[in-house]
Amino acid sequence: MSRPPPDPVFVLRGSDVAVSCLKFRCREADSTKLLFSGTAGGKIHPWDLQTKRSLGVLDGHGGQGVLSLGLCGEDNAVLYSQGRDGTVALWDLQEGRNNVSHRIPVPAVGFCQVEMFSHGTGRLLAAAGASQAEVAVMDLRSKKPVFSLQPAEGCSPQGMVMALKAASGSDCSPLLAAYEDGSVAVWDVKQRQIVSHLRAHTEPILCMDYDQEQGKGITGSADNKLIVWTNKDGQLATKQTVELSNPGLSCVKIRGDRKLVVTGGWDHLIRLYGWKKMKPLAVLDYHTDTVQCVDFSDHENSVDRLLAAGSKDQRISLWSIYNQ
Repeated sequence: MSRPPPDPVFVLRGSDVAVSCLKFRCREADSTKLLFSGTAGGKIHPWDLQTKRSLGVLDGHGGQGVLSLGLCGEDNAVLYSQGRDGTVALWDLQEGRNNVSHRIPVPAVGFCQVEMFSHGTGRLLAAAGASQAEVAVMDLRSKKPVFSLQPAEGCSPQGMVMALKAASGSDCSPLLAAYEDGSVAVWDVKQRQIVSHLRAHTEPILCMDYDQEQGKGITGSADNKLIVWTNKDGQLATKQTVELSNPGLSCVKIRGDRKLVVTGGWDHLIRLYGWKKMKPLAVLDYHTDTVQCVDFSDHENSVDRLLAAGSKDQRISLWSIYNQ
């Protein structure tokens, strides 16, 4: 008989509201390995992974929920947080600072997490636009809007933009966008037009991740399916469909070594799959409400690699699983 799945190695409890997003920061140069968590109450907690304690609170969104967290700048020295207050706040993490250094206005619509990507010699920030099916694009240097991506009249994508992912590997500066109608589109950012479109789901897409090296992505939806699709020369095609016992996926993440995929669902479960063939590996049952966010630490030392999951039940579970 196969062994039962393990329990979490630790559970972080420090929020009195739902945990909405997570981001690890693990670098060899740092003596402190951090996990940042954002909450529906608008606060960000930096967790010391050695002491398992919060180092304080970052409060920069006026009590409005935090939708996403990410790292940017040289050596990932800047944390960015996207809030429901209609801004992306940039936090300088050097020398123990905890104040917002810059803000970028973004449309405060929907649940779509912002995505940073390269275009020419610059860095851009993509977000769901204020109008239906629009992608708004801001310049990181000027902190101002530069253009928007809007499907042509009669083009297939419909509804709000639900997820965005950069897709490098060609000269057309591609950007992947997932929509409320269950479709995925490849945008040529330079030409500002859609070059491929795939109707992947019958319900709104709620989460997406993309493997740039293999040209392969995955989407989860309000339906009961995980869809794996390929992006070959800018053309999308369905590769595999994985049916779930319960509908509704809030988050999906491919581990940095491209061996594992993890999902978090409305059924409170964390599911792990092998990324190569989507073989089911484990179901982790700990949380008592929707699992809203997941992240891998992706530390170079596989022994230290962790999986974190945040839930509406106000807890963050940490797991050490399939490290080899």
